[in-house]
Amino acid sequence: MITLYTAPSFEELPSISPPCLELETWLRMAKLPYNKVIVIAQSFELAPKGKIPFIDYQGKIVGDAFLIMEMFKQTEGIDLDAGLTPVERSISLAFRRMIKENTYWGAAETRFGIEENWQRFRAVVARALFPETPLEVSEPFAQEFGKTMRSQMQAHGIGRHSHEEIAQIICADFQALSDFLAEKPFFMGDKPTTLDATAYGYIGNFLQPRFETPIVDYLLGRSNLCQHYERMTQHFFADSEAQIVH
Repeated sequence: MITLYTAPSFEELPSISPPCLELETWLRMAKLPYNKVIVIAQSFELAPKGKIPFIDYQGKIVGDAFLIMEMFKQTEGIDLDAGLTPVERSISLAFRRMIKENTYWGAAETRFGIEENWQRFRAVVARALFPETPLEVSEPFAQEFGKTMRSQMQAHGIGRHSHEEIAQIICADFQALSDFLAEKPFFMGDKPTTLDATAYGYIGNFLQPRFETPIVDYLLGRSNLCQHYERMTQHFFADSEAQIVH
């Protein structure tokens, strides 16, 4: 049995962490049974890289969604991309890298970089990290978490841009994804692949919690991406009944 250490849900969103939702979606797509443990502040010390998600598999702690998926290809013989050509695999990997290394920072901007949004999201962070602590006690710690995220944005480089420039950068990612998806049910065709798991985990975290920003507004205008999110939910998270209300 696999134990998945992950972030908590938020309303209809299965996880408020994009890579956590990406990995859990992949596990469901791969039909690998798992137990789920919600990581709080006190249990981050278990994380081998100080980050989530991570898993306990046959007594071994393994971190990073990408490395976990690659491991299961070897240990369980599971390859959700087995039907893709080498060129299609290359395209899939490039889009996944874009989503994880660039588009992700648009979600950070939406939640942590825009002050009025952070004032709302801060309570979500406090409850996630310290679920049994009163908000008046836990919110100062959440405030420090927000500072850390903004510092990471600055170090990455995205945080050095204006809000308008960040929106321009991230919206270009969404346009590329929307153009590539086009009218297909899934990114690589009629069957979901690893790219669908990645896109679902990250796009979902722009859609919930819902903030009014140019980035989110632009995403909502790409109806095929929103429909893809709903389609993936129906296929793999029907038990959570997550849907997007336009």
